[in-house]
Amino acid sequence: MAVSLVAYTRLRMLWGTFDWQHGSDHPYAPADTASGGTDAVTGVAVRRVVLVFDRTGQIAGADPAVMHFDFLNITGGNPDDTWTAGDYTTIETALGAWWTTTKPYVQSNIKLDSYRWYPIGEGVSPPNPAERVTTVASAGTGSGTVAPPQVACSLTFRTSVRRSWGRTYLPLGGLSATNMAAGGQFTSSAVDVLAGALNTLVTSCASSDFYLVVTSKVLHAALTVEKVEVDSNLDVIRRRRWKASTYKKILP
Repeated sequence: MAVSLVAYTRLRMLWGTFDWQHGSDHPYAPADTASGGTDAVTGVAVRRVVLVFDRTGQIAGADPAVMHFDFLNITGGNPDDTWTAGDYTTIETALGAWWTTTKPYVQSNIKLDSYRWYPIGEGVSPPNPAERVTTVASAGTGSGTVAPPQVACSLTFRTSVRRSWGRTYLPLGGLSATNMAAGGQFTSSAVDVLAGALNTLVTSCASSDFYLVVTSKVLHAALTVEKVEVDSNLDVIRRRRWKASTYKKILP
């Protein structure tokens, strides 16, 4: 496990006229870090899998919702950029198990359409086409009151650097009375299931030397996720609101 050794402080004012720092912005000791070599310099050692959710079952012509996970491939203790079909399949199998446990909390008219894999990191610049696309076509199995499309559950990725935690948002689409507690929050049992499924995904991939990471532009690094977190609060992701209204009135 990586440990933060030296506190880092930076004060920047007046658009860079005054710039002072103390300590290193790199939180790890040399023994706790590894260079990916030339592959990492160009930013292709980490792969991002984007989960694409088809929402046209809710409203015709709706744009998809997406969430993501970033993985670092380790071989022989070193970052490995030679991703094979078997590597992708290993993680997709773990994602499939995660989805099986998670989809009862996603409305049945939302469908996990596909996995799209991209190189991600410093040095990767657009256009950045997908290296692999895998069709899933598996709908959620949840039921209940249809929720606004902006409603989501946040999955938090804790690294050793508090300001470099990651987060992704699971689209819900519907809220079952059995999963909701007073105050419009998830029940503790729902949180336990979602957190457990996420933890199983991370540990399963790590057992095959694929580590969930958070890519940090500020630290020029991929930080290993040390803990995952799910809480009872529901989030609002504004970019997921419908692009068009079915009815509108402007007064006076």
